[in-house]
Amino acid sequence: MPIAPPSPRAPVPDTRDGDRPETPAQRLSWVVRMHYRMRTAAFGMLFLAVCLHARVETVRIDVWLFLGLLLIAYPHLQFRRAQRSSAPLDTEMHNLSADSLLLGISAAALGFPLWITFSTLLGTLSNNTANKGWPGVAETLLAFSTGALLGGTVWGFRLVPGNDLPTTLLCIVCLTAYLVAMGHIAFTRIQRLRDTREALQQRERDLMAANAALQRNLLEIDALQEQLREQAIRDPLTGLYNRRYLDATLERELARSQRDGQPLALILMDLDHFKRVNDTYGHQAGDEVLLQLARLLTDMARVGDVASRHGGEEFLLLMPTMSLATARERAEALRHTFGAMEIPFGNLKLRATLSIGIAACPDHGTTAEDLFRHADRALYQAKHEGRNRVAS
Repeated sequence: MPIAPPSPRAPVPDTRDGDRPETPAQRLSWVVRMHYRMRTAAFGMLFLAVCLHARVETVRIDVWLFLGLLLIAYPHLQFRRAQRSSAPLDTEMHNLSADSLLLGISAAALGFPLWITFSTLLGTLSNNTANKGWPGVAETLLAFSTGALLGGTVWGFRLVPGNDLPTTLLCIVCLTAYLVAMGHIAFTRIQRLRDTREALQQRERDLMAANAALQRNLLEIDALQEQLREQAIRDPLTGLYNRRYLDATLERELARSQRDGQPLALILMDLDHFKRVNDTYGHQAGDEVLLQLARLLTDMARVGDVASRHGGEEFLLLMPTMSLATARERAEALRHTFGAMEIPFGNLKLRATLSIGIAACPDHGTTAEDLFRHADRALYQAKHEGRNRVAS
């Protein structure tokens, strides 16, 4: 009369060690092993109770033979059957039903002694309920009753409810021990489930922490990637766009300009006598001049304009949808504002001027090569005519 919590069905046999199938012994559930131990112990105690009962009530030889096979050999045969089964758990559930049937037969064969019958019925009823739930109650009562009918049919219906004191005490002690063992097994399984649940919760917390760390890493990676993308298209000193970004943007804006029939202008500028600033005050002073010009371009650029460092002391302002005439006005304003700036450097106030060349689409061409060529020629013209001026 073993006891165990409800168990899942046996899994479909898998393979281990390559293609070698798992053996039935490897598939054998702890439930089957525990049932074997409990059944052996419980049936052994029941045999002792029958022996005490036989001191005061005569037991026929054929009943002794049946009880001997049932209470001594049967547990081992059932375990062997489960071992050889392809689905040990299912087989063990059938074994529990067989327990109820056979114990009903034994109760009838003995004449339904009160404590022996009560102990066997309560034990198998508790066991089946624990393993099968409420359906196990009905199944046990039906199987036990069927067994009692079969036993009565074979050995006659007798009712000998009395038990002497030693038999009664033994049944009480054995039934108590059995129920305590059942409770201990249930406690052990609940404790293992609790430990497993706590372990799973800890793993879940660890997983959540790892996931949070991964999310932080991904955010850091995204930020680094964005930083790398910015570094790839930005000038490291001034923070303006570089020549690579400008070339890609100019091709795109030229295509849009031609598609929409809108003008586009380029302002190419160069610092006058910049080498003299570096030679006289040092490269740090030259860098400060470049930074002030970059800030001015950023401040004066419209939304959609692209300010870039073209190389060295050359800068370029790309202005979509701007006509040549408006570009001249913007260039003059830029030249005048920068020429009037006093650039602080230590105790000094540096001043610098700009020479500017302008090119516009479609006035001077419709390709990037045409516009750059014309802007460069206009810038050369401004330099040649005395610097600090605008040419187009």
